[in-house]
Amino acid sequence: MYTSTLNKHITIEKETTSKNALGTPTEEYAFLKEAYAGVWLKSGSTDYSGEGAIPYSYVEFIIRYDDRVNYKCRIEYENQYYKINHIYVVGRQDWMRIQAVVWEDADNGR
Repeated sequence: MYTSTLNKHITIEKETTSKNALGTPTEEYAFLKEAYAGVWLKSGSTDYSGEGAIPYSYVEFIIRYDDRVNYKCRIEYENQYYKINHIYVVGRQDWMRIQAVVWEDADNGR
């Protein structure tokens, strides 16, 4: 892997649990790290259902290995959030290949 391919800036956020004023647990996302990544669009399509057309995209991010990044994280790239579907560790924990899909929430994951 060439470091020159890590030319896109991404932000990784981790899911945290906190309590609101009533003591009910709520899930939020907190900043974990900024990183440079290689970004590749793998596939995309549109599903048609009773709610209308729902577009989706599968993207692969390649970053330097960081053991804090896991399936409870999400990635922000170009004002779009991505849910992590699978993480491959490459080499001897040199790189991470992260397969992700565009976040499905109507409020863009917030």
